[in-house]
Amino acid sequence: MPSQISAAGAYMQQEEERTNLRISDHANVDKAVVIEHAGHVSLSGPELKQRRRPLQIPRDIPEFTGREEIFGRISESLATHLETPAIWVLSGMAGVGKTSIAIRAANRHSDSFPDGILYAKLAGAGSNPTDPNEVLIRFLKDLGVTLGEIPGDYESLVTAYRTLIATKAILVVLDDAADTAQVNDLIPTSPRSAALITSRRPLATLPGAQSISVDVWTLDECTQFLKVLLGANRIEDSTDEVHELSEICGRLPLALRITGAQLLRRPLWPLARMVNRLRDEQRRLEVLRADDIAIRSVFATAYESLTDVQSRIFRTVGLTLGFSFSVESVAKLTDADEYFVEDALEDLADRHLITPDDIPGRFKIHDLMRLFAKERAVDQDSPAVVSESVHRLLQWHLEVLEGMSPSIRKWVRLERPSVVAGVLLANEHHWDDLCWRTANSLATYHSVEGDYGDWILCNEAGLVAARRCGAREGEALMLGGLGQASRRLNRFNDARSYLEDSLKVFREMKDLERCADVLWEIGKTASSQWDVGRAMSAYSESVEIYAAIGYPPGQARALHALGHLYSGIGRHDEALKYFKGELELATKAGANFLSTTYQGMAACLAAGGMLEESIEAYEKSISEARAANDQKAIQIRLARKAGVLQSMGKADEASATYEDALKLAREQDDTSGIAWILHTLADRHEKAKEHEKADSLYAEILNTDGIDEVPEGLINTLHCWADSYMRRENFDRAIELLDEAQNIARQHDKAPELIQVLLCRSAALQKNGDIDEALSLSREAAAIATSYGSAKHLAKCLRRVGRSLKGLTRIEDAAEIYAEKMRLEILMQQHEKAHETASELSSIWAELGDTDKAEFYSARASEFTREAERVTSENHKPLESH
Repeated sequence: MPSQISAAGAYMQQEEERTNLRISDHANVDKAVVIEHAGHVSLSGPELKQRRRPLQIPRDIPEFTGREEIFGRISESLATHLETPAIWVLSGMAGVGKTSIAIRAANRHSDSFPDGILYAKLAGAGSNPTDPNEVLIRFLKDLGVTLGEIPGDYESLVTAYRTLIATKAILVVLDDAADTAQVNDLIPTSPRSAALITSRRPLATLPGAQSISVDVWTLDECTQFLKVLLGANRIEDSTDEVHELSEICGRLPLALRITGAQLLRRPLWPLARMVNRLRDEQRRLEVLRADDIAIRSVFATAYESLTDVQSRIFRTVGLTLGFSFSVESVAKLTDADEYFVEDALEDLADRHLITPDDIPGRFKIHDLMRLFAKERAVDQDSPAVVSESVHRLLQWHLEVLEGMSPSIRKWVRLERPSVVAGVLLANEHHWDDLCWRTANSLATYHSVEGDYGDWILCNEAGLVAARRCGAREGEALMLGGLGQASRRLNRFNDARSYLEDSLKVFREMKDLERCADVLWEIGKTASSQWDVGRAMSAYSESVEIYAAIGYPPGQARALHALGHLYSGIGRHDEALKYFKGELELATKAGANFLSTTYQGMAACLAAGGMLEESIEAYEKSISEARAANDQKAIQIRLARKAGVLQSMGKADEASATYEDALKLAREQDDTSGIAWILHTLADRHEKAKEHEKADSLYAEILNTDGIDEVPEGLINTLHCWADSYMRRENFDRAIELLDEAQNIARQHDKAPELIQVLLCRSAALQKNGDIDEALSLSREAAAIATSYGSAKHLAKCLRRVGRSLKGLTRIEDAAEIYAEKMRLEILMQQHEKAHETASELSSIWAELGDTDKAEFYSARASEFTREAERVTSENHKPLESH
């Protein structure tokens, strides 16, 4: 601050010569004329001599939203600051609403300051902050000091100001302060007074100040603001658009105010149109302007006040590819020392251009501010510099991923958005090797964390890059990853296509181990689709390759899958042979998958009727799980063992085992485990027609803490409970539960569960005589199943479609549906069901008078009967003990 300033007389002369005076909106305040004058509100001299109570705070806005917690803190401190003036510093990023909060607070508490309110704009965010000398002169004038009485030096101005308000109860509002030095001498000293300061910086060194950080709005506050501004009618049917608009604007009050102003000028525009305009990141800052207010200009004011070093680091932050970033990532971009970079980032955080993250060494940036920083980088730095910076960052990503440090999983969780964006950017820049290798290294963590959408996104980019640079290995790996991710998302048709293409490339490369890996994935996918033949061949070839290359874990895994597959189609004797082969490998290798092996054997033995042997296998599985301290595995094995005990008629032992499993699940806070065990118990009570006990357990599941985070368990519980009510012919309650289950399934995109719920509703409607609606629901289920790619689910849907068509006497249409159903049953090797379908088709065509088709399907039915009898006879042979 300069020690000497322009003479007070010269300043006052300039003030008096201004001609742009006008009467403000606050024209009448107790007979005093309030004039808006050079950006502030003043009382004219004679009236102020009479009243001496300036009321300079601008008018409040009617659509002000939220911030009650902040107002509560201000009210509380007013009541407790009895010996010193209350001082509040509202700090936050540009556009977050600091000034609006200050104005609302001042208006709310104006009665607490009978001697008035002083207000000054300090322009602290810009490169030319207001001189406190000028503010002091104006404040003295507004408090009634005449031109001749105003001192000519700064220290005397401060003394005069403090003396004049020493006994007053006055509020001083200082808007947009640059730093502590600018405001320190403007703060009143009277205990009855207060100062309310807004600043981009927290002003932590200001003595006695309470720092109040102002954040962006919550989603509810954004909605309330738009509701008040635009009217409830305009947004009541546009909840999704309101939420998306709020998120695109980063829930920043100024951005939403600008958007709202544009919508007010265009009353016929739906909110969706504004959302579409803002989706394009390249144009978003340009769209966010109305009249003389623009987000870009507001941000530019702060940017222009930065030093060269600070502005360089700020521009670099715009290239970090995510809203959260580390000091190390910025250091890689700038090719600079981390300590130097961290100091610069702390300076930017102090100015609220970025924000410290909860994790040390990390920062966050508001999305709109990130776009502004990126825009500055593109405009001010050469393309070569930007390209080199980004390439260094992406190369660092790959080096870390390939380094496999002990903390790699934590690093991936923190950096995932940036790394994923980096893969896409590498594809855009044709950094092909970097692109597919990073995508491949990241795939493991996608799998572990369940980020299948990102997995697909990265591998699609990696596939383009690998094919462009002729990297056959990369192409096969990207295809394999796409297949695995698609399978995890139950997109079985897509998964099969990707995996078969991956296998083809690996065969050409003669990479046997990877061929075996992909064959296992194909078997898993085909098994999920109930394409039994392809699943068998893929698993079997996988076993052969793993045996040939001497990799027992892979061989055992494929044998286990074959055991489950054969057991699932009722061929338990063959299934048991595969499980025994797996057990032999596991025992020989001392492997850690013995528990899983015994569980597979136990399930197979139970399905084959060897219940005592099944219990023995479950006990061995539980013992192995205990040795490995695998609590989840113990819990699952106990529950399944209890089911077998129940089938053996050992009700007391079964109940005790269920209780052990349930206790373990509760100790682990395993919501899905608790729901599954209670569901199993409820189902058994339901089958025993103990409806009250079943109802109690279903209700307990729905009241379990965290059940909303387990959508599959929630949907299945609602569905099964609805089934129970349907069997009791309480259709209203059943429909109510099914409606809720259907909504949850749609919300979470759970295709298998949605199919089952739709089929259940279809059956209920047909029983009530609403066959048209029943047909509509079953066809919707069939369409989902077709997309889903599961023969088992589609066959169930087609059965329901066929029954509805028969109910509508559309017999020929029903025949076409049943023919497709039979084809699927053959694919699944479900010979008994195929026999039933063929017999029904024979009857339909006989009824329609087509004897040739009737005889054809009768012959097919006989074929299926013979095949079913062959399998049944094999299964009636005593299974060998394990």
